[in-house]
Amino acid sequence: MFKKFLHIILWGAAIVLIVFSLGFSARKYKQTRCVGLVVDVSDSAQYRFIDNDDVERWIQKKYNGVFGKRLDSINTRTIEDGLEKLQAIGKAQVYTTLSSNTGDKGGSLVVHIEQRRPIFRVFTSGLDYYMDKEGNVMNWTPKYTARVILVGGSVTRKFAKETLVPLVSYIDSDDFLKAQIDQIYVDDDSDLTLIPRIGEQRIEFGKADDYRIKFRNLKALYTEGFRHGGWSKYKTINLKYRNQIVCTKK
Repeated sequence: MFKKFLHIILWGAAIVLIVFSLGFSARKYKQTRCVGLVVDVSDSAQYRFIDNDDVERWIQKKYNGVFGKRLDSINTRTIEDGLEKLQAIGKAQVYTTLSSNTGDKGGSLVVHIEQRRPIFRVFTSGLDYYMDKEGNVMNWTPKYTARVILVGGSVTRKFAKETLVPLVSYIDSDDFLKAQIDQIYVDDDSDLTLIPRIGEQRIEFGKADDYRIKFRNLKALYTEGFRHGGWSKYKTINLKYRNQIVCTKK
């Protein structure tokens, strides 16, 4: 009986201590002011459209007033919304914390950034921009050049979003095709010509309709028809015709 009673007392004391600690932390949080900024940009080793310094400068310019404010009075959602309007940012997570590199001087504003990932770059007629899988446009920057498929010719943003995004997304999802296709040219009739990374031949793709079937045929040609070599003998590979491939020798 005594042990049971002691057990109840210990549990009760632990609960009181936890409640007291939470109350103390809440009071401390309300009294603590923001004096630091912690920024983390994911995939920064692979994509460098935006970096920590860019985010820090943006925060300093747009929301410099948060520094010196109490942590509980900072509207982190507003800052997230502002960040997610920037072209290079796909998702932003912003919160405040007592744990920081500021020691006992105050708390910090913490910003986690996920960059958009482009799948192709349009470079034609004075236009130069990237587009991701959701059809979001990212303007070209001299700061960083992504190694993605280059698209030229007659390309409107509507065509890029509605036609090229699903087609290039399909290429991007297939390791074999991704390793083969380097460029896409769009003519005035919206016919596509694919330019491989290796070799001098041109792949006359035609309209983007039935692109899954056309890519299936192209993969079969490379893996079965050219299994023992010989692909360098041809100057064009024509996929325009349904369920057949026409190759033209040099």
